[in-house]
Amino acid sequence: MKRDEKHNLSKQRILQAAMQEFSAKGYMNASLNTVCSENGISKGIIYHYYKDKDELYLLCVSECFTALTEYLSVTCQNLMGNVEECLNQYFDIRLRFFADNPLYWGIFSDASMNPPAHLLSAIKTARQAFDTLNITILTRLLSASLLRQDVSLQAIIEWIQEYMDFFNLRYPLKLNETADLNEAILMHEQKCHRQLSFLLFGVMEH
Repeated sequence: MKRDEKHNLSKQRILQAAMQEFSAKGYMNASLNTVCSENGISKGIIYHYYKDKDELYLLCVSECFTALTEYLSVTCQNLMGNVEECLNQYFDIRLRFFADNPLYWGIFSDASMNPPAHLLSAIKTARQAFDTLNITILTRLLSASLLRQDVSLQAIIEWIQEYMDFFNLRYPLKLNETADLNEAILMHEQKCHRQLSFLLFGVMEH
């Protein structure tokens, strides 16, 4: 095996082990000591390739949001129906992604709902393409809908962003206290969907 290939395999092995640790415990409770002891990796090897815990965490976050964004970019191109039906399809697609990639769910939820304060700026950068894609999808759906004349489309998008950011920070999900990961994913995605529906359609019967 060539030297470069060996280095790449070592880095990938460390990153995968870190992904499992951060996904299961979140940034605050994750430990590089555990990454080492449970995967037969020396701490010296970790610090040979990576600066610190922060760098490893941000790499995991970046990988998660890149994979999710690429998946949504392809699968959400042909959403069909009215706004509500399209939202149902969008959240079903997200559920499928996280069901197929449970490690990413742990990273996604921690970065969205329990982000370490000193990494907020770096996390925002890592998820920028994901946020932009969501805005694009929502703008496309709302542009085809009859909106209130006294509210601009841009204002609606900004309100929705602000509210969903608040929602994620207000209701953090502690994965290490959750017995059933699939149930946790389903409950959170359903709650997000419900909150977005309330924002768009209100709570009163018409």
